[in-house]
Amino acid sequence: MKPTAHHRDQYFDYSRAIMMFQDMDIYGHLNNTAHNQYYDNAINRYLSLEGGLCMRTSPVIGLIVNSSCDYFKEVAWPENEYLDVGVRVNRLGRSSVQYAGALFIPGEDLALAQGTMTHVWVDRLSRQSVSIPEEIRQAMKEILYSEQ
Repeated sequence: MKPTAHHRDQYFDYSRAIMMFQDMDIYGHLNNTAHNQYYDNAINRYLSLEGGLCMRTSPVIGLIVNSSCDYFKEVAWPENEYLDVGVRVNRLGRSSVQYAGALFIPGEDLALAQGTMTHVWVDRLSRQSVSIPEEIRQAMKEILYSEQ
């Protein structure tokens, strides 16, 4: 089944990604590696601000074990100087979480790209999986998406 672009209202937290010349590829559009970087930044920004995650010192950290991205529309700089990055949680388990991220041109309602990232939460030193810390779990619940 071919994926369809998500609507802006299917995401709960937004940040802005500034596009730069260095984000473009030889074909003149946003390099496919930049999409996941934008999602990763938005997710970690949310976890830091809303969940209390301190990436430098937290004893528990989330490691990406899977990611994907679907592309619907090209975007280029300098025609677009920035993008809106929406995030949500699709699935929340004991030690893992699947996030969804989507990129939107400001003023447009359909995603130009959308993807998922799965974190497994681990002890920083041992790298053994652990339960997601409660403060972070509560922040995740705030952006948990339910198709109804």
